[in-house]
Amino acid sequence: MSDNRREFFRVSFNQALSGKVSVYGGSFLPIQIYDVSAGGLVFSSPLNLPIGESVSCSFELLEKDFLLEGSIVRKATGVDVVECGVEFSVSQGASSELFKQLNYYQIRQRKSLLDD
Repeated sequence: MSDNRREFFRVSFNQALSGKVSVYGGSFLPIQIYDVSAGGLVFSSPLNLPIGESVSCSFELLEKDFLLEGSIVRKATGVDVVECGVEFSVSQGASSELFKQLNYYQIRQRKSLLDD
């Protein structure tokens, strides 16, 4: 039996997605996003943000812009970069829209693999 406790399916990207993160409502700084679900995302950045920190994450998926609020729930520190897990705290509507775009992305991703 699987030990997956995630509420939402997660889409991993073959190549990191460029995005931005804002802390304290300040200016947006660039990040690299490795995977996204309707409930959160994982990004890397030179920023060493504390667990519990509130953030705004901005990214584009299939030509649709997202700006989602959340908080840092886990992190792993590397030599030059920190990988952070963010849990979104968004409305049902925003979550549904992201879920829909992730479904479209995953369908396109699988179709391109089948067409190769």
